Amino acid sequence: MIRLGILMISCIFSIAGMLYTPRVGKSVRPEMSTLAVEDRGGYECRYVEFAVGKNGNGKERIRAYLLVPEDGLKHPAIVMLHDHGARFDIGKEKLVKPIASILEKGEDDHIMRSSRQWIDKNFDGVYLADSLASLGYVVLVADALYWGERSSEDAQRWSELTYGTAQKDKATKDTIKALKNRVYDGQEELYNELYARDIIWAEKMLRDDVASVRLLKSLPYVDKERIGAFGFSMGAHRCWMLAAFCRDIRCGVALSWMTTLDREERMKASDYSMAVMPMREKMDFGDIGQFLAPKPMMFLSGTEDHLFPKEKVTVAFEKLKSHYSNCPENLETRFFEGGHHCGKDVQSDIVSYFEENL
Repeated sequence: MIRLGILMISCIFSIAGMLYTPRVGKSVRPEMSTLAVEDRGGYECRYVEFAVGKNGNGKERIRAYLLVPEDGLKHPAIVMLHDHGARFDIGKEKLVKPIASILEKGEDDHIMRSSRQWIDKNFDGVYLADSLASLGYVVLVADALYWGERSSEDAQRWSELTYGTAQKDKATKDTIKALKNRVYDGQEELYNELYARDIIWAEKMLRDDVASVRLLKSLPYVDKERIGAFGFSMGAHRCWMLAAFCRDIRCGVALSWMTTLDREERMKASDYSMAVMPMREKMDFGDIGQFLAPKPMMFLSGTEDHLFPKEKVTVAFEKLKSHYSNCPENLETRFFEGGHHCGKDVQSDIVSYFEENL
């Protein structure tokens, strides 16, 4: 039986009259190092490594893409948070075009191929992080734990077999299927392994996202008063959690993750990375608004989203609005025609929102 422990998120929040102190952890110096740079005409894509916290071996460091305009001025910045998608071989590469020179086979590497397929499917072929960088934003995108460079060997092997150039015979296809199932089921195993060490996966993810904000604040070319957050799907869940409990986030855009809680629904493997049990036990998802208000936020959802049905999202939006009753102008909730997707029309709305609020 899975033991879903208590996740205490961010500064201090009140549930049923009780106060919980978060386990966000002590701030550490980012100590960023740059591993590779690619000029993209008007901005640079930098492959960086930075500290997100401490572990038993010292400081824990993760890798990310940092997109920086080349004019040397201070710019607003955006933390971009990738989705779940039951696709673990890529993370930051779901929003940023990978630097070919750091991949084993360059443009033909399985990570590049995987990234392009994901972008074509979910973003109409547009790398949204690169689009925002071209408009003058500093953009940071890191891998969440269990995705991208923080994924398992099985996930990377699945990617090599799926997006590599080798022929796929029946035995290879069977191996691909077995690897995919093993990686998907591994989410539950990871949750349990972390819990045994008194770590809650979703809490760890929040700490890492806060560390991304700390990194941006430390950079001389970032306007520290103008840092926003964006996320799609699981990234949207991460976005509204980060915006609620990190005071340095000025505004956020959460695309395709808001609904009402079904307390009879059984946990799926894909739920463990977002399991926030004290909040789920006492609150509905829309009640996150009480920790967001009066911070400017935009929530978007597709009318045909099979993961987040419109009727349930509508109820959640109304709950959000109830928490913004004293500042309704700071909350925007909107449906767009379509499903679980971030197409070019939606991207235009996102860009317009950041232009207005950052």
